[in-house]
Amino acid sequence: MKFFSLAGRLMLLAVVLTAMGFALCLWNRSKELTEPVLQPINQSYVGYSHVPNKALGLKLETFQFKGWDGGAVQAVIAEKEGEESSRQLTVIGDLTVNKADDLGRIDYVLICVDWDHGIRSALPLAESFTAAGLKCVLWDSRGVNDRRPYCTHGLKESADVPKLIDELERRSGEENPVIVAVGQGYGAGLMLQAAAVEPRIRGLISIDACASLRESIQRTLPGGALSPLTIWLMDMRMNSCVGIECFDVAPVESASRISRNIPVLVVNLVQDNPVSTMKDALTIYRQLPCDLREVWTMAGPNDSVDATHRSVPVGRSLDGTPRLVDVGLLRDEDTAAVSMLHWLNDQFVPTLDAPLTVAPPRPELTPDSHL
Repeated sequence: MKFFSLAGRLMLLAVVLTAMGFALCLWNRSKELTEPVLQPINQSYVGYSHVPNKALGLKLETFQFKGWDGGAVQAVIAEKEGEESSRQLTVIGDLTVNKADDLGRIDYVLICVDWDHGIRSALPLAESFTAAGLKCVLWDSRGVNDRRPYCTHGLKESADVPKLIDELERRSGEENPVIVAVGQGYGAGLMLQAAAVEPRIRGLISIDACASLRESIQRTLPGGALSPLTIWLMDMRMNSCVGIECFDVAPVESASRISRNIPVLVVNLVQDNPVSTMKDALTIYRQLPCDLREVWTMAGPNDSVDATHRSVPVGRSLDGTPRLVDVGLLRDEDTAAVSMLHWLNDQFVPTLDAPLTVAPPRPELTPDSHL
């Protein structure tokens, strides 16, 4: 009965309060870590409206479509018009010498970059692609009036893409227009997830996608690791806000489900960025079943000035020989978009005339099957 003495009760109370304080600290820490994941804000566009009134070198035609959740989503069709921007002049200067006349077979280029300012953040890419005569379609994943307060890193937002294509077909009167998807960062993960389920996407350029949201979060943290308890609390927080957990967002898994008929270019453009790394690009590239797939990165100090490719080891074969991936090299970010346009013209467009390849039926698995 000594345990129930005043001293014992005070000690028990102290233990309970200490445990509650520790749990509160963990919960607050998990909220601190989770908020940038749930609401990734691009500080470059803080204070700007989501849809610009005008943009140099572009004509912007605004429209709305009904998104995956039934709410309105703001979008624009961007085309080249008026005085050219510096990005457009770079593209025009190259295409004057190095022709890319087959790009006219592409009807729309869907471009997605950020979650919070989807249209504004996609304008730089749109400038480059419209300079080649392409129509670009940009949209805000947050929905009209920011009706979606939290980001799911493409897991739910990717379901807007089929709705957007439906609206483009309705507006143009075209059935099965030739559509290419271009995503960067958040947008690249979204496009990988969309291309896995939307057959009307005929080609994909994925720039700086993370392979897995969980791994990306781990890499951006001081020390590079989370305790199992903190991970559990973060998942609880995400689940309560958006009904998902970190493990649910894995663009690399979506990559493995993309049709082999869809050409995919994987680009590691931003260097030394823990959110999406060269390892992510290689992981996504290796999971792609596509007949036509390529992976590019920036040339480094160890590459010769005239090098166009680099062989990168990605493990070893069963016999011990190194597995190598042939990686294309980009010289600078300013001309990266030009190289992507030539990839579309020279590699993607010819596939439009190729017969579709149907994968052989997968044998039905039984408990005794050996994979």
